[in-house]
Amino acid sequence: MVFRIETDAHLYDDPDDVSIAPLLDSKFDSEKCEALKRLLALIAQGFDVSNYFPQVVKNVASQSLEVKKLAYLYLLHYAEKRPNEALLSINCFQKDLGDPNPLVRAWALRTMAGIRLHVIAPLVLVAVGKCARDPSVYVRKCAASALPKVHDLRLEEHTSAIEEVHLIDLFLHGYFCFHVINHLL
Repeated sequence: MVFRIETDAHLYDDPDDVSIAPLLDSKFDSEKCEALKRLLALIAQGFDVSNYFPQVVKNVASQSLEVKKLAYLYLLHYAEKRPNEALLSINCFQKDLGDPNPLVRAWALRTMAGIRLHVIAPLVLVAVGKCARDPSVYVRKCAASALPKVHDLRLEEHTSAIEEVHLIDLFLHGYFCFHVINHLL
């Protein structure tokens, strides 16, 4: 009896595969996942696949968690190279910050904070403030992790933010500690 183990090794086979574009535009989430996995495999091999950026941005709004996460990973890699197109995805991230699923809220915040564009620093700061008050511990943890990224970005543009001080105070003394103490009781 011979058993076949299904792997994703085929994703690394053909870097000039022309079937990626139609898969990204497919109406089936499984095909979109396949295309996004191929793109991430090509990125891992060092190929430049930034020409698919507009098609991947369209998939950020997908209802599939797997498609959404893979699209977020792709966007993080190419956002600095394609800043104008990256700005198109910010609305989706802001919408995802209100998603009922805490994983989606956390992924949206982590991706927004990972996009190193000065233009969105104020939006990320607002998102961190919103997520710092989130009922999910994981989302609050991601907000705490995002704060240094926002601070570094704002230092690069030579601005200081009173909002950052308020958020740090929130994490250290306010809502965050309240939930930790309540959780321990």
